[in-house]
Amino acid sequence: MINELLDPPRPRPCPPVFDDPHGRRRRIVTAFGTLVGALCLCVLAVAAGVLYTDAEAPVPDPAGAVHTTGRR
Repeated sequence: MINELLDPPRPRPCPPVFDDPHGRRRRIVTAFGTLVGALCLCVLAVAAGVLYTDAEAPVPDPAGAVHTTGRR
C-alpha cells in the first residue's frame, strides 16, 4: 500500500506508432534503399569511367584526315 502511494503513476503502454504486422513498410523501405544504393553505384561507375584516362592510349586521328592524301 505504501509503495502505491509513494511511487509516481506509471503511464499506460500505448500501441506502437507504426503498427505493421506484415512488414509491408519494411519491405518498401528496403526496396527503396536498395534502388538508391544501386543508383549511387551506377553514378560512381559512370563518373569513374569518365574520369579514367589511359596513359598509353593512342591519340585518335581527326575524322576528316583519315582518308585524305597530300596531293590534290
